Amino acid sequence: MIQKLLKKDFLIILALSFTGFAASVRAQQPVDFKQHVSEKLAKMQKIITKNGKQTVVTGVKLSEVCDIENDPLAERVFADYGAIFVSSDVLFPTKCLFRGETEVLSYQIAARTKSVDIGGVAVELQEAAMNALIEARKEAAQKNLKITPRGGSGAAKRSYETTLRLWNSRFFPALNYWVGKGKISRRDAEAAKAMPIPQQVAQVLKWEEKSLWFSKDLSKSILYSVAAPGASQHIFMLAFDVEQFANKQVREILAKHGWFQTVKSDLPHFTYLGLEKSELSKHGLKSQFVGGQEFWIPNLDQ
Repeated sequence: MIQKLLKKDFLIILALSFTGFAASVRAQQPVDFKQHVSEKLAKMQKIITKNGKQTVVTGVKLSEVCDIENDPLAERVFADYGAIFVSSDVLFPTKCLFRGETEVLSYQIAARTKSVDIGGVAVELQEAAMNALIEARKEAAQKNLKITPRGGSGAAKRSYETTLRLWNSRFFPALNYWVGKGKISRRDAEAAKAMPIPQQVAQVLKWEEKSLWFSKDLSKSILYSVAAPGASQHIFMLAFDVEQFANKQVREILAKHGWFQTVKSDLPHFTYLGLEKSELSKHGLKSQFVGGQEFWIPNLDQ
């Protein structure tokens, strides 16, 4: 009788333990990124101008910011660079893809920014991002470590023209390579060169579906090498390329201060999210390891 009671108690404890474990696992599962961003936008305000009068209303649709349902390029940008949509205490990205320098300047002027000299390099970021970076650098210094910009002034804020120049540094060499290999006709190549940038990017992505890669080493998508012009997280002043990215301690310090790797395969690139690591899954981001390093990317599996 005693043995039966003990066995019954053991089974109850085991069942309760399993239930608790299952609940814990569910709690750690990332929520749907698209749904999370949509709910965040629904609480935001926008200004509508009608008949010369401005009215403030609540509720912004995802399609107004990133039309992922009708624009394949916007859908790809949302998936690859969309982590910035969960950033805290910053000017919310009004678009996922700016169409030119005018739109970029309008956003950058509206944002509260802060510029600091780091090793002779002028680094400009949104204020919250910069303050977090300063604190991370202080902690690193206490441990005899450094956090410095990789690639000069382009490590942080970038203009539309800079993102276009970087795009061209990958686009033209790769295009010439595939034409030389007979994989892309000269006629199609010339047509692509003449396309407006959004259409040009879309065409490159179509070629990449056939494994005609446009990254610098021709081994992966161009978007893992450079951002589409107007879509770089550097434009939003929420990205910083770190020289010491390979140092695990440096990555841990940056994460402690809200800086995470969010663009797969772009190892030096860190994004300011302003969140604790334990909070990321609640905001629709999931962990993925690439090259032994942890990236937090949008959870769009559902």
